[in-house]
Amino acid sequence: MDGFLADAADFSRFYRAHSRSLLVFFARRTFDVQVALDLTAETFAQAFAGRRSFRGRSDAEAGGWLFAIARRQLARYFEEGAAQTRMLARVAVEAPVAPPAELERIDELAGLDVLRPAVREQLALLESGHRDALRLRVVDEQPYSLVAAALGITEHAARMRVSRALKSLAEALHG
Repeated sequence: MDGFLADAADFSRFYRAHSRSLLVFFARRTFDVQVALDLTAETFAQAFAGRRSFRGRSDAEAGGWLFAIARRQLARYFEEGAAQTRMLARVAVEAPVAPPAELERIDELAGLDVLRPAVREQLALLESGHRDALRLRVVDEQPYSLVAAALGITEHAARMRVSRALKSLAEALHG
């Protein structure tokens, strides 16, 4: 086998080198440790399946490749996650859950105990129109057309409010 990650031992080292940072990446974006675990597992499964097509030659290149896969997984989760949650609830299937001690460890590793209150605080500081648009779009997962209708504004204005709210949150949280 040739290629940087083609060997199982190389991939195992790659996993150990990047799994923690990938898990934190997902936990900080979803605020849900169980979802972060699932997305981390799926990202590494995708990377493992495609490892022979990876043409990079360094760990840095492999890390970039892995996080590109992770960003696609996260986007897919946000697009499909709500529908999957509703479907699982409808058929009364419970997804497996990690042990509480593991969830707490990841929560601590990702700094969610500090991040959650900081997000709440910053949300309270947003203009009410921006906060409402963000809540409708992100929390309630409404399409922009419904956000616009609920707020009595155009769809373009709804998009702008959500974008500005997200930018304001990101700037406040990242210093």
